[in-house]
Amino acid sequence: MNTSDFIAVREAVLQPDKGTATCVAQLPLPGVIILVHGVNSDGEWYEATEQGLCAGLNTRLGRRDEDLAIKGVAGGQMVPTTYAPEIDENGFLDRNRDSETFIRDTPFSPVIRFRWGYKANKDELAEYGSGIWLNEHNYWGGGPFANGCTSLGDLWGAGVDDRLFLWFTVQHLNPETGRQVYACPPRHYYAFAALRLAELVRSIRQKQADVPITIVCHSQGNMVGLAAAFYGARIGTVTDSEGKSAPAIADNYVLANAPYSLVEKGMGTDDWAQRYSVNSKGQWGRQTRNAREQTLANFFALIRSRIGSDQPKDEVQRVCGNGEAYDVATDRSLRCRNGRVTVYCNPHDRVISSLTVQGIGWRGMNAEDFETTQAHGVLFQRVWAQGNPVGASADGEYRYWDGESAFWHPPPRKARYSLKQGVEAGASIIGKVMTVVSTPLIWLIVLAVRAFDKSPRVNAMPDPEWRVPVNAPVLPEPHLPQGSRLGQPTAFDQDGDPDHDRLRPRLNDGGSEPDDPYQAYRRDATEVTEAAPQADADTEGRLKYEHRARLRMNDRRRGGDGEGANQAPGETTKRWDAWARKEIKSFLDQSLDQHATDHSTIMTCAANMEKVLAYDVAVGLSRLTDKDWRDLRVAADWQLWEGLDRSDAHRYFGEYFDTGRLGHGGGKRLPLHEHPDFNTTLHSAAIPPGVVDERRHAAESREARNGKPT
Repeated sequence: MNTSDFIAVREAVLQPDKGTATCVAQLPLPGVIILVHGVNSDGEWYEATEQGLCAGLNTRLGRRDEDLAIKGVAGGQMVPTTYAPEIDENGFLDRNRDSETFIRDTPFSPVIRFRWGYKANKDELAEYGSGIWLNEHNYWGGGPFANGCTSLGDLWGAGVDDRLFLWFTVQHLNPETGRQVYACPPRHYYAFAALRLAELVRSIRQKQADVPITIVCHSQGNMVGLAAAFYGARIGTVTDSEGKSAPAIADNYVLANAPYSLVEKGMGTDDWAQRYSVNSKGQWGRQTRNAREQTLANFFALIRSRIGSDQPKDEVQRVCGNGEAYDVATDRSLRCRNGRVTVYCNPHDRVISSLTVQGIGWRGMNAEDFETTQAHGVLFQRVWAQGNPVGASADGEYRYWDGESAFWHPPPRKARYSLKQGVEAGASIIGKVMTVVSTPLIWLIVLAVRAFDKSPRVNAMPDPEWRVPVNAPVLPEPHLPQGSRLGQPTAFDQDGDPDHDRLRPRLNDGGSEPDDPYQAYRRDATEVTEAAPQADADTEGRLKYEHRARLRMNDRRRGGDGEGANQAPGETTKRWDAWARKEIKSFLDQSLDQHATDHSTIMTCAANMEKVLAYDVAVGLSRLTDKDWRDLRVAADWQLWEGLDRSDAHRYFGEYFDTGRLGHGGGKRLPLHEHPDFNTTLHSAAIPPGVVDERRHAAESREARNGKPT
């Protein structure tokens, strides 16, 4: 029985001599909201975002307790889905998590959590395993942190090359000790994730073509989300069982903290770093500003095509209306409708404000950017800044800096030479020796540069005259941005963020435990107050999960295989334990003066999502069944592919998660960057039309400047 064909469903025993059984018509879900995380992430912001979205949509759509005759889920009140933990307290993946156990309750939420990442095959493990974080199954959510990018054309290209010149690498000058930058694998796993996302949208359209779909992206998830729209355009129109049709493209996008960059000036370092990035025409280097603008304009055109595709107002009002609490016509005149892209930018984001990124999620888009990307009518912008109410005006402007007062608090770190990091980064004995031999000369140069205060800072500074339009719809209640950290409310611009805050407090009398490298860094139980960070088994397990990934990487750099990090406490050798304790203490010490990046502050605070995001998503009427939602949630998580029906088209993608390779017509499994589907024009996974791939240097200039790429 397809419950979507019925107004209401109830099971009851027929008793002729008894009264009637009331059959409650539950208000349906208002659409589909897909969350897409970024690099080095498993979607840590998903829980807070879903919690806030459900609360905010209940308010927007008149589904609070005081609005409903039948309270709770039975009446249509949305509640966030409860997911089973993925990581145990020792930092290992939970072996019991699968497609049958990953959800703990019967959900009534419009949110689907999309999961993606990088899986190393055997050859890639040998080539890149000593430079990237991987878990015990050789994959990592979102892929390596260092392998982010700032344009869509890079999704089908080479990964980060850490070589600067001769034996010098990025690590020689990297001031962020907790974020090592080594060579990374090709970025085709981004394109693979985007293809999966496009196919997920296709599957939703096949079940109900006119259901409102919003894709909410954060950080590098924006690159996956934008690329999915172009793949969706290639897929084309999808028709459901009722004969309704729609393209395999979401109706709306929310782009939070996007690294997509329109900056051209001062990008020589990034251009040099991309000297091994070559397109099909042989052009090399950084993507041109023209390519970036035209690609973004083409994306806006795709979403603009969804304007006017909202479900019939009368139909939605009949099924979802709730008197004065929710009127569809009023909501559509004031809030988000189909065919919109909403940009969330944070002026104090310390990740995408880096000199080589300067993404639109940091600096926003000014009036000129609106013109060159043909954004008018489709792009709406919100600025999230400390003390600046969001949603107070739909016709405003935000000036980033007055040119006089300090912009960054504390000031950004400066590039600085490190002998230790340089030696560790050396890929050969010669490189290590030359690092040591050249250090005295390098230090003289460094001292001279410091004397003139010319050391480059990690983060860029906005132009004093940089202003961006603030044109997103006014909110019912203008919202002052908030932060949340380890269960505690914080200022939006956060302060210190040491790793040891994620450790549970000591459970004993505080005595030393020499075998536990974390013990000395734990808070004493007597220091824990309601205002203190609320660390628990989950936060500690995730910290250890990251530390185990760093141990694997560092062990491979010294010639090991990283297997010691895959063994439970008590199963490792004394030699491994001694080395690992020293490394972990180093990890914790490096983070003692670590400042919050403010890169995820918007998304990790449920109040921000409740008061703002809930009004920036498309709403209407969903007829998806419980089974539909279950199947879509499984397909959205790349780790759960074995739970898909054998006839499910998404099952094909599981081969990459399983092996780090993908089969093709010839039967042989290939790495993504060698797979013909990702490299041959017009194939399903190749660069789709609309993504402009144009690099700064002509093919003929390559050999003269830098030699032929390897």
